[in-house]
Amino acid sequence: MVADAYLFTVLGWMPGFSIDLNRWPNTEAYTQLVANRPSVASAHAREAEIPPVE
Repeated sequence: MVADAYLFTVLGWMPGFSIDLNRWPNTEAYTQLVANRPSVASAHAREAEIPPVE
């Protein structure tokens, strides 16, 4: 679902804002559930190969 992809992306930004998702166990569990999907893990691996923009 598109909303899952967007929510996962936004939640991934939270550490950059010093927001600890561990305060919300269900949200943390959701993030881990999505992160463990093979397609998401594959996308993250491919994304890690791209050099950062400076």
